Amino acid sequence: MSAPNPIVGLGGRTDHIATVPHLDPSRLQLSPEEGTVLALVGRVERIDAVLSRSTLGEARTIAVLLSLRAKGAIVPARVVARTAPAAPVVDAAMSEEVDLDPEQKREIIDLERAIDGMDHHAVLGVPRGATAAEVKQAYYNASRRFHPDRYFGKNLGSFRARLERIFKRLTDAQNALSRAEQRPATPAPVASPAARPPSGAFASVPPASSAARPPSGTFASVQPSPAASGAAAAARPPSGTFASVQPTPAPAPAPDDPESEARRAERQARLARHPYMARSHKLTELIARGRAAITRGDFERAYQDFNHVLGLDPKNREVAALLVDARRKHDLHRAQTEVERGQEMEMRGDFAGAQSAYKLAVSLNGDNPEAAYQAARIGRELNQDPQEVRALAQRAVELKPGRVEYQLLLAQVLLVAGQKKQAKHHFEEVVRLDPDHAEGRAALKKLRWTFS
Repeated sequence: MSAPNPIVGLGGRTDHIATVPHLDPSRLQLSPEEGTVLALVGRVERIDAVLSRSTLGEARTIAVLLSLRAKGAIVPARVVARTAPAAPVVDAAMSEEVDLDPEQKREIIDLERAIDGMDHHAVLGVPRGATAAEVKQAYYNASRRFHPDRYFGKNLGSFRARLERIFKRLTDAQNALSRAEQRPATPAPVASPAARPPSGAFASVPPASSAARPPSGTFASVQPSPAASGAAAAARPPSGTFASVQPTPAPAPAPDDPESEARRAERQARLARHPYMARSHKLTELIARGRAAITRGDFERAYQDFNHVLGLDPKNREVAALLVDARRKHDLHRAQTEVERGQEMEMRGDFAGAQSAYKLAVSLNGDNPEAAYQAARIGRELNQDPQEVRALAQRAVELKPGRVEYQLLLAQVLLVAGQKKQAKHHFEEVVRLDPDHAEGRAALKKLRWTFS
């Protein structure tokens, strides 16, 4: 299909026409038809669109457009299609769910991407020629922002590795600049004053006459003058002696400057507030306090302190061992305390409370025979679970089989449970340990043992 014929003076029907910018129609004395068509053109429009929307007919509309073109009201226009804006690049790290706000995320990401192309001065943000104090201060300021320990206890996700990489680069830059500052400059060699001629003086060398010059191919014999020989001999020290060299006195130490002391104290205080140093100081303080608590027998406090340290530093094996030891000593001490509390409650007639204390002591220290025996004894008197009572009595006998009361209680529990053969064995142990034990002997006498 062929394209529509172009309109001479305007262009192709699919071309665009536009109203001249800042046009004042009142100055052109436009007719009503011209005003109507100009309104259809608007700012810019395709010719075929104007023709289709006009009510004047195509031929008349073309004539009006040509008239407007002649009056300078409209001009051909070229419209460049706007490309769709590129979709924004979404950084996956920015959408990661971590305990950082968007500004912190962007700062960390941008610095990590640029830090490899930066020199040591740019990394720390100091000018070239910065002093050691300026480098140290810049490193301290950067550490406060990018040290991983600043975000201790927070969910950092992939940003933890980014922070560690940034902090390592900061540390490398600080170390390199500090070493460069401390490296002494190599002094230039200085000639000895004796070897230099006096300022402004030149050696006077008289020209040698032709008669004084030796023949070609021979060497002149130069004899030192007597005066010069005597002076040289006088200047040399005697053979076997050395010239006395006076040592340069050391400079007197500068008096203590109160302002310098104050600045040093301020730097130390700032360093102590550094997140890494504060954490290290906290760990040291907790460990020392825990050790002191163990020494004075406060095992509960020691356990709390060591447990706190292990939460801050899970890989500390020494503290893990101290925590286990503190827990063991704490449980032993607490078990003994519960036994004593149970005895007091039993004296007041609170047998249920006493048994609870005894059972708690057994759970804290399974190797306490007295706690197991007392819990079994009161449980038997209160008609509690026979299986639990038997297990407690059995545990007491296993831990200390030489106690008569332990053997007797277990024998009585077994007898009630109908286990006569096992009960007989423990009654015999009672009599063996105490031949005059009346209750044990009576039990053996009354029982009729059946063996199968």
